[in-house]
Amino acid sequence: MTLAATLERSRHDREDWRYTDLEKILASSFAPKPAAKVASGNASAKQALADLNLRRDNVCRLVFINGAWQADLSEFASLSRDIVSDDARQGFRLAFADQACLVTTPIELVFINDGRAAETSTTLTIDIGASASLTITEHHVSTAAATQILDAEIRLGPQAKLEHNKILHANTRAAHLARTEAQVGAGAYYRNFALIKDTKLVRNEIEVTLQDRRAQCALNGVMLLRGEEHADTFTRITHAAPHGTSRQFYKSVVAGRAKCAFQGKITVAKNAQKTDGRQMSRALLLSDQAEMNAKPELEIHADDVTCSHGSTVGDLDTEALFYLRTRGLSLAEARALLLRGFVNEVINQTAESQNHDGGIRAVAERWLDEQR
Repeated sequence: MTLAATLERSRHDREDWRYTDLEKILASSFAPKPAAKVASGNASAKQALADLNLRRDNVCRLVFINGAWQADLSEFASLSRDIVSDDARQGFRLAFADQACLVTTPIELVFINDGRAAETSTTLTIDIGASASLTITEHHVSTAAATQILDAEIRLGPQAKLEHNKILHANTRAAHLARTEAQVGAGAYYRNFALIKDTKLVRNEIEVTLQDRRAQCALNGVMLLRGEEHADTFTRITHAAPHGTSRQFYKSVVAGRAKCAFQGKITVAKNAQKTDGRQMSRALLLSDQAEMNAKPELEIHADDVTCSHGSTVGDLDTEALFYLRTRGLSLAEARALLLRGFVNEVINQTAESQNHDGGIRAVAERWLDEQR
């Protein structure tokens, strides 16, 4: 997927892109060029990798600089190098299709744009075999006013489990456009969490199909926006088989003149009886100029289902602020405590499911502390 292809898709699917006008935003903020893959990281890319301060022990880390995989900067821990391959037409592939076992090694995918390419594009396919279980965390870093594009396709076999995280460590001049498509097999479980912050423009699309009986998914995320930033989370979950379960829970904190959007849809096919699908979006606006757009949707063709959706937008609770002030906290401390509690409700679910949070909590708390 290139920027030109994304622009064309936004023109065609105008309703899906109603809150994000790529042409208007990119024209004023970026100077896109044809996608370029620059081999071998330079000093700034290596410094950006070091600044992430990622864990060092027992981790498989695949590093991509300007869209190209850097074997010399990657680490495989106890996993075989054969798990990754590069196809000139289909992009990169992570293959666990033959592993019917528990993969205990966390996998980190680090995508860095070092400024030598105004647009970088990466296509990734992940195959997870029956009963395999693993955690994948994406880290996205941009050191310049560049556009990062990621197109990922994930296939989970029967009884497989994937914990899939995304953390943006970009800058306020960068753009991040991503599309993730997940096919979930019988009894399999897919969890997606995204922490979006400090990026000029974000469009994060997640489309999940629960293909077989008792397939499950959970899509969660936190959007932290300020200044002139813009973020649009777009989700689609299709229940294509009976006894499927889906959960969506997103929270947003919007300050300054930032604009945030959440568009989520649950579709239940005619034969997908006994479906349980729930969706919720909640947002806090910290200024009069901040904007939040929410569009939750249900499309149900079966008659024996349990589905719900909702959305709330508001400011910090004045009574809660007053109560904390009477207990000796300053206004800044009270606001910080309420904001942290608001965001941690989502992060705690991710940390609980993995027995760690992959650095998500620390990154979010640094942003929240700066809002005092």
